Amino acid sequence: MEEENNEEKAAENSVKEKNQVDELKAALEACEKRIKELDEYAKRTKASLENMKKEKAEEIEYATSYSNQKLVEKFVEILDDMEMIMKNFPDKKSVEYAAIEIIYKKFKNVLEVEGLRRIDTSGKFDPFEHDAVERIASSDHDDWDIIEVTQNGYKFKNKVIRPAKVKVAMHTSPTDDSSSEGR
Repeated sequence: MEEENNEEKAAENSVKEKNQVDELKAALEACEKRIKELDEYAKRTKASLENMKKEKAEEIEYATSYSNQKLVEKFVEILDDMEMIMKNFPDKKSVEYAAIEIIYKKFKNVLEVEGLRRIDTSGKFDPFEHDAVERIASSDHDDWDIIEVTQNGYKFKNKVIRPAKVKVAMHTSPTDDSSSEGR
């Protein structure tokens, strides 16, 4: 009988141990699952932080890069004035004209170093860089060829700050409804 009791106790202990092992396995699986969840959360958080850092760095670079844009835009008007003075100056061989030309070249160079570029007006009309102020009937040019520049356009570090105002060719009569000004 003692042997049966020992066997029963051993069986009970075996069942208890099995239950404890099962409980420990379940707890271990739950812990491993939670660790995996926290690891994924940490990875997502780290990636989000890295993206935020990149975005802020890009914003700072953009702000730094374009911080002079408003000033350069105002200087473009002065550049236009200087070009008009030089174009209409009565004596292009005078000392005064030479002085204006030197100042103009230095001023233009400073603006170019800062990132100002004149928009190319040779070739076809580009609505992203040009503003068509007039369409002119011409059989000598293809449609939308730029015939004349009425005001130079400028880019500041590849961003158009003023489109070039141009006259463009067309093969139809300028009195057609399709010849309305602008883009």
